[in-house]
Amino acid sequence: MCGGVRFKYDPALEAALSEVYTPEQLERARASGVVESVFWQARPILPALVDGELRIFDWGNREESVKLPKTGWVRVESLEAGKWNYLRPTPVVIPALQGVEKKVWFGIDHGIQGFLVRRGDLARVYMLTLPPTPEYRLLTGHDRMPALIDQDRVVPTP
Repeated sequence: MCGGVRFKYDPALEAALSEVYTPEQLERARASGVVESVFWQARPILPALVDGELRIFDWGNREESVKLPKTGWVRVESLEAGKWNYLRPTPVVIPALQGVEKKVWFGIDHGIQGFLVRRGDLARVYMLTLPPTPEYRLLTGHDRMPALIDQDRVVPTP
C-alpha cells in the first residue's frame, strides 16, 4: 500500500493544516516546502484536487462511531465490484510528491488516484490501491500499491 505521503506546502492550506499540526510542525513544513502525513498519525490527512481546487481532507476512517469504511484505502477490485457504490465515491487526485511503505520512500510523478466520500457533514478521501508491480513488491514487500497516475516505474527516494 502506501502508508504516508509528502506533498507540497501551500500557504492557502495554512488554516486546515493548523487544525492537524503543531506550530513547530507547520514551521518545518513552511521551511522545507513539504508536508508529511502518515496514516498512523493522530489525525491523518490527504491533499486532494477537487474541481481544480486543492483541499485537505481526513484520510479514510479509523473511528468506530463514523459510519464509513474503517480503512484509508479502497481496493480497485472492490470499487469495480460496486462495493463502494452506496457511498457515491468521486474520483480525486492526491497530489503527492512522495509515498512511503514499510519505511521506504518513493517518488511520485503525477499524484495518486483517490476517491472522495461524503456522508452527512463528513468528507473523507481514500487512496486507491492495485495489485503491485513486481518492482513495487520488491521495493516495499507489500501486496498492494497506490494507483499512481501516469507512472510506470517506482524509484526509491531519501
